[in-house]
Amino acid sequence: MKKQIALNTFYTIGIVVSVLGLKWAIENSNYPVIALLIATAGFFLYLKIKPRKRG
Repeated sequence: MKKQIALNTFYTIGIVVSVLGLKWAIENSNYPVIALLIATAGFFLYLKIKPRKRG
């Protein structure tokens, strides 16, 4: 249970950092970084909401 809470917290922090970095990259028109941060945020969102294995 503690592992799941820690992972969920890590994923949330990853999403927040990606969104803040995305805001900075858009303001500075840094397109490669924008693409990287979108992919990173998407990956963290996938990990956060992916279906849990039952078993």
